[in-house]
Amino acid sequence: MAKLIVNPTSSSRREIHLSRTLVSIGRDPSNDLVLPDAMVSRRHAVIEYRGSQYYLRDCNSSNGSLVNGDRVSERNLRDGDLVAIGTARLLFRDDLHEEEAGAKVVQHPSAPRLVCPSCQAEYRKGDLFCRQCGAGLAPSSPPKATCTACGTAVLLPARFCNACGTPLPRPGVPEEAPREAPVGPHDADPGPPSPLAPAPSPPIEAEAGGSAERPSPESPVRLEPTDAPPSPRTDLPRSAAAPAAAPAIIPLSPPAWIPRLAPVEKRPQADRLDRSLPPVAPASFGLRLGGGLLDVLAVGLGQTLLLAPAILYWRWRDLGPTPADVPFLPIVLSLALVPVALALGAFYFVYYWGVRGTTPGKRLLGLGVEGDDGSSPIGVSRAAVRLAGYVLSGLLLGMGFFIVAFGGTALHDRIAGTRVVRRGRA
Repeated sequence: MAKLIVNPTSSSRREIHLSRTLVSIGRDPSNDLVLPDAMVSRRHAVIEYRGSQYYLRDCNSSNGSLVNGDRVSERNLRDGDLVAIGTARLLFRDDLHEEEAGAKVVQHPSAPRLVCPSCQAEYRKGDLFCRQCGAGLAPSSPPKATCTACGTAVLLPARFCNACGTPLPRPGVPEEAPREAPVGPHDADPGPPSPLAPAPSPPIEAEAGGSAERPSPESPVRLEPTDAPPSPRTDLPRSAAAPAAAPAIIPLSPPAWIPRLAPVEKRPQADRLDRSLPPVAPASFGLRLGGGLLDVLAVGLGQTLLLAPAILYWRWRDLGPTPADVPFLPIVLSLALVPVALALGAFYFVYYWGVRGTTPGKRLLGLGVEGDDGSSPIGVSRAAVRLAGYVLSGLLLGMGFFIVAFGGTALHDRIAGTRVVRRGRA
């Protein structure tokens, strides 16, 4: 049986078995799966079972529904898909479907074995959560090196810090030992070092795989071509010069001046407001009843004006002694006017609800019709569903309308996912 694992990596993890063909998800308590989150709409999405597969359908929510990081309006769910609704994470599991399809992961012998660090179960490449325990499978972060001067973390293989220009320590590479100059027969006792001798510079870092070699007395020291170091003074006596036995260290040229980038301050993110609940008050039963009576009066007056010619025709015409004397064409025209009048009445409500956001009767009383998520106008399709709820409420002797008087939601509003709110008068 398919199921949803709500927040699989947190302590509030819970499982919801999809035993029904239609499971609604939202913030309203009337949904099958209630998510008390301000970023979730009242009726956010539904999971529907069609043709041996489960489909996630978004109900025109404000923040949308994400499947594996992609925003979708409708998507068929597969085992292991991660659904994001607001701040909640829903892991879809379809164990029965996987067993029937025989979907067993058979990797190549040379392929690396992917194992969950929590339960040691194998998982597929690309999975974000483990299919056995629901633990997160975070990818490994790229290697970084920390600058010893300013402490900035820099991505490798960079050799210099991008903030201060200091050479970065290279992990795993040994430093090259300083190369020594050959010792001659007259250099046994170099004497005390002169204070005028140049101070030794830091050694050059060894390249990867390099090793320090001690040159023999017969072979001269071969130095890499670098910038010409400052030559020692030759007019001083030998005792004042640098000792010959001192290691021949190649001084580094000072690094080029690198301008420091100005620190970028992160702007504080504005608090995310819940756009699904606009600051409006629900309309009372009395205002809704008054607006509905005004609309019914307007529709009834229009239908009466349309049917008045046919009524007057049959009222003042002498029909004759037998039915055969009644003309056929007026009968057909009179019968055709009835569905036309009903269609015009339906068009009145669908147009004003779906396109204008309110009817003239409700507009006079400062009322408006909008969706549960605050969308206005509600659209033609939802307006047609609301009109069907009107007809159903009338067949139930008006019980669907009188629910509002007791603080509930009208039947047609519950079916269409709409509500009537108070606005300023036009």
